[in-house]
Amino acid sequence: MSLIELKHAVKEYTTGDITMRALDDLSLQVRQGEVIVILGESGSGKSTLLNIMGGLDVLTDGEILLEGKPYTNFKDGEMSKLRRQKFGFIFQAYNLLPLLTIYENIIAPLLLDQKHVQRKVVEAVSESLGIREQLDKFPNQLSGGQQQRAAIVRALINHPKVIFADEPTGNLDKETGRQVMDCLIDAVKGEDATLVMVTHNEKLASCADRVIRMENGKVDFSQGV
Repeated sequence: MSLIELKHAVKEYTTGDITMRALDDLSLQVRQGEVIVILGESGSGKSTLLNIMGGLDVLTDGEILLEGKPYTNFKDGEMSKLRRQKFGFIFQAYNLLPLLTIYENIIAPLLLDQKHVQRKVVEAVSESLGIREQLDKFPNQLSGGQQQRAAIVRALINHPKVIFADEPTGNLDKETGRQVMDCLIDAVKGEDATLVMVTHNEKLASCADRVIRMENGKVDFSQGV
């Protein structure tokens, strides 16, 4: 059974009299434990695909399933719960709250679900990503690479099934980006989680088990999936 499956997925956006089809009858399967890189030019549909799989947007038509169960038509509360409990997210802009310490940022998803927080668990994961000494600092006291590592810890702390990453190294220099990607891959493999990452950086494809190339809202099967 696939972990995530899209069946004839269609996503349209309408502005005035103009309708744009961002996903065009797309069918795709994601398996447990895969590292998938989604490549494509701007406007190809890659970010829309990521947002649909992560429950950040909804389909116009078609179906999406997690472990064989559809979540196509979940209400807002159901979708929020699914995202907190099953998914982790890493964005280009880090999305750390500036008035919270790094530790408080990391445990925020757990507190939303009223889960018990053990600092030693947070410290252990942070240690593996090299930011244990930064936990009591605020985001503006960290470098860009350290902030993105904190965002990775936050995404992993709830032991999600899937990590969705949107250009996670886009704001980092080449060397820092490479180090962060190495940490991300190691952390995801250590959790036996699945990573789905959107990027326009062809060089990041080398870290993937599978590369999906998007063009005009479709998967370019001519280049393999």
